[in-house]
Amino acid sequence: MKEKDTDEKDLAPEVNVQKEKIEFKSKKLSRENLIKTLTGRTLMVYFFLLNKKLIGVRELQRQLNLSSPSVAKYHLEKLEDLDLVENRNGIYHLNKKANLPVLTSWILIGRQLLPKVMFAAIFFTTLFFGYLIFVYSYWNKDSMFVILIGILLLIYLWFDVYLQYKRKPM
Repeated sequence: MKEKDTDEKDLAPEVNVQKEKIEFKSKKLSRENLIKTLTGRTLMVYFFLLNKKLIGVRELQRQLNLSSPSVAKYHLEKLEDLDLVENRNGIYHLNKKANLPVLTSWILIGRQLLPKVMFAAIFFTTLFFGYLIFVYSYWNKDSMFVILIGILLLIYLWFDVYLQYKRKPM
């Protein structure tokens, strides 16, 4: 009798842990909890999956230079718990896109996470220097106005790029 009681007591915590995992997966996470949970490396893995759509553990580890496959698997399972990724025979597929404010202002190119405003800054910098080199020919009020507005616009854009990098999500 005593042996059965101890065996049942030992099994009870395992059952409770499994029930908690099932309840966690079935819960719909609120947007605030999703934003809190999806940070750091997990967010980088999610960005990578947004571009790739599906990936294996070892490929993810190699692509993001993670220390081991278990670290990659941990982040993928975390995304799976958030119901953003689905595991199909060891290949993780993007299940759905999260509606996160951080996703709207960044783009992942290769391994680099770049702010979208950087492309506008590069475009207008190129236009401004093109104007200075090819169009500008003499000093007058109109050209000084264009140069002043151009300089202010570039200062604003590049300062915004700087602020975006300072607030980089990972």
